Amino acid sequence: MKRVWGFLFAFLFLLSLSVMPVLAADSSKEVDQLKSEVQKLLKRIEDLEKKQTETATKAVETEKKVIEVEKITDKVEKKLPKAELSAQIRAFYLNRDEDKEHDYRNNYFEIYKLRLTAKGEYGKFIQFYGMIDANESEDYAVKLWEGAVQFSFLPELVVKLGQTRVPFSRHQFVARHQSPVMSSDGNYFLPTQFKDALRAVDPYAGGYRSSQPFKRNDYEAVVAGSIKDGMFKYYVALANEDRSKSNKVWNLSGGFGDASIVTGESVKDKRGLEYDARIEFTPTMLGFKSEGTVSDPSLRVRQTYLGKMDTMTFGIGYHHEKHLNGADQSKYGDSSLSRDAWAADFSFEKTFGKKYITGLELGYMNFDNTHFYQTNDGYEKGGAWTGYADAHLIYGEKIWMGFPGIGVRYEYVNIDGEYKTAEGVNKKDIVYQRYGTCLSYWFNDATRVGIGADYVKADDALKAYFKTKKWEDSTLVWYLGVYAQF
Repeated sequence: MKRVWGFLFAFLFLLSLSVMPVLAADSSKEVDQLKSEVQKLLKRIEDLEKKQTETATKAVETEKKVIEVEKITDKVEKKLPKAELSAQIRAFYLNRDEDKEHDYRNNYFEIYKLRLTAKGEYGKFIQFYGMIDANESEDYAVKLWEGAVQFSFLPELVVKLGQTRVPFSRHQFVARHQSPVMSSDGNYFLPTQFKDALRAVDPYAGGYRSSQPFKRNDYEAVVAGSIKDGMFKYYVALANEDRSKSNKVWNLSGGFGDASIVTGESVKDKRGLEYDARIEFTPTMLGFKSEGTVSDPSLRVRQTYLGKMDTMTFGIGYHHEKHLNGADQSKYGDSSLSRDAWAADFSFEKTFGKKYITGLELGYMNFDNTHFYQTNDGYEKGGAWTGYADAHLIYGEKIWMGFPGIGVRYEYVNIDGEYKTAEGVNKKDIVYQRYGTCLSYWFNDATRVGIGADYVKADDALKAYFKTKKWEDSTLVWYLGVYAQF
């Protein structure tokens, strides 16, 4: 029995020895196959890493190209001028008092002004603007109203060339369509008899008006600057010297006429230059902001900024121009008229309680040698002066779509002159006073609807002259106006 179990053990041992090589061979194949799979996986990882590197490289190159394109685009944009276009319209319903042409009240609808404006820059160094107007006062003839190019060397040194606002008084700088009292807008509201009486010294002249002392713009070169962030501003201008014989003589019998020129002489228009200068001060240390007149090529300021900033500006100005030459010295006592003028003004606007926008403006202008006027003893040189004050209150929180407000204005004009009445009495001084008020609803600082009234009355020699002519010496105009800018 023992021998049987021995043989059985030996058989099993020999059998296991024969099977082991086969099992070992199968394990070796599996290992080789596994190694092959790992190598393939490593190869795929390597390929993926290579593609990722290539993608990252392409992304960097693409980003560099984008930056280069942006730089080129920026350079092109800087080379191309940037311009903004706008259109403005001023339309009215007017109810007028009697005047030279009407012995009754008359009323009508009318477009007073249509304006197209382009304003822009060519880089940071050059700015420009231009205005084309069609005005009721010009029979709607389309013409260049203003235009200039500006070179901004430094905030303290800016040069403007073109037909632009005369830097003499704030009166010249004000953008009248933004005045709280709509009747501040030129002589549009004045009856014709008052316009005739003011031919030599019309304080409402708009645009270029040749030798008018109150002309608002001229062909000129202006050097201006803003010092200490606008605390001080200066303006110096050289303009065309405009000489004319028209409306240079006030007659004792009333009305302006032309000056008599000596035979063989002429007024010698454009022979010399006009000089204008202005200095402004803003107390920025008190929190008031300086107005941007220096940096604006159109030389404009506003009477209201609708609460966008608080402003206070003190200004003084000087003007000189020889505006008549070759006059008959034996008749007038002099052959020429050279005008010197001074201006002083003050403007203030401040928001109280974050919603009450209050404003005040005061101005004074005095002109020497604007005309000759006749007396019992011959002729004398005469001048003119004017003072004005206006105030406004605007509620700075929107009610529906805009801001309601009210404005009031007073003006006094005094021109040297005498008038002999039918009784032989000489009345002195051509004087009138003017009062205006306006209720407005502002959609923005350039678009609004207003309803107001304008009252003007003559005094002294002007009143006596009107009485003889049987013209109204005091008139009231009321109006509904729409100013819109797009």
